Amino acid sequence: MKSKQYDIFISYRREGGEDKARILNQHLSACGYHAFFDHEAGIRQEFETVILAAVETAPVFLMLLTPCCLDRCVDEEDWVRREVELAFKCHKEVIPIRPNYDFEFSDLPEGMPDCIEQLSRQQLAEVDFHHNFKATVNLMIEERIKPTVQPSITNIASSEKGAIIHFFSDISCRVMHFGKQLIVTNAEEQTEGVTTRMLKGRHILDYVSIEHEEDSYRDELTIPDNDYEDFVRISLQTIKDKRIEKEERLKHEQLRIAKEERERRQEKQAENTMTDNRQYQYDFFFSYARKDAFIVRKVFSLLQEAGYRCFLDITNLTAGDYCFSDVLGNAFNQSRCVLFFYSENSNRSKYSMHELGRAMSEKKPLLPIILDNSIKDNLYIKAALRFYHWLDLSKMEGDWTQLLLDAARKIIR
Repeated sequence: MKSKQYDIFISYRREGGEDKARILNQHLSACGYHAFFDHEAGIRQEFETVILAAVETAPVFLMLLTPCCLDRCVDEEDWVRREVELAFKCHKEVIPIRPNYDFEFSDLPEGMPDCIEQLSRQQLAEVDFHHNFKATVNLMIEERIKPTVQPSITNIASSEKGAIIHFFSDISCRVMHFGKQLIVTNAEEQTEGVTTRMLKGRHILDYVSIEHEEDSYRDELTIPDNDYEDFVRISLQTIKDKRIEKEERLKHEQLRIAKEERERRQEKQAENTMTDNRQYQYDFFFSYARKDAFIVRKVFSLLQEAGYRCFLDITNLTAGDYCFSDVLGNAFNQSRCVLFFYSENSNRSKYSMHELGRAMSEKKPLLPIILDNSIKDNLYIKAALRFYHWLDLSKMEGDWTQLLLDAARKIIR
């Protein structure tokens, strides 16, 4: 089978390079060059034969450098690597194209093959695909391509059939004709638009944004005669704005629903807290040694003034209360949390140790308050309280009341 003859071979990585390669191919074709672009070559079978034959026949080899496009070239079977290797082997005019300055050879991983090293030594052609596409591509054609190969297609207009249609768009998009891509527009190039030929008749066209495929619409184009010229303006910006507005409304609605749900949970939690408060007679049960009563009374007064209901035996018990231990036991059961005051004195108190053990076994909320530094020598207590956050008053200088109130508020919550 005789190979087709091409002027230029366009090599690119599909991820990140396909749209740029398509736009480049369209411009080269408009300039009279027969460029090989595999997505428009109709390749179905003998893929390897067709690709390699195209590299061998085309005098100019364009390598479109997009971010990460060469990273997979460490693999010997990678197609981009094979194309570049063959281009240098066949002594083609290799032109690496860097779009918008967003590629650096220094960012490549280690272990690149010799052909990529050789590619990095070629003079880069800088092409601006955003604001100055035609000017930068035409400069590359004049300085880098024409010295090697001249356009092979002459009198383009007369060699093609159909009406001349110029497409302009406010957003870069694909123009689809009966499910197949007709052209790609570049919103940054609005001086001449993108031109193609279409036969007489009624055409259904879909305009699909490259940036976001949801931004699209369908329109009908009627061409009365093949000897005809028309201008089509594609308006996708309004559709994009409506989509963004809809997404913002949806986002705000989701935030509103989330806020309402959070408020419902907080109300439910508050109701549960109120229920808990009604279930318990006291907020705090004070477990301590009588010898520490002076500091314990201060804490008791502070929490009482803050609105908490506290049980302190020397305050709540009166002379004549029946069965002292039963009263303490009932008060313990009717308390939501336990304040355990640890000191050398409480360590010797069997009542304090019993209340600590009971609080931990019943999994009551527990706030240990350390009154002296004797705990450092008590491995048993340190081990028992290792999962609790202590309030160590023995190491605090100055006023500790706010710290105590904050701790009480958190544990009662």
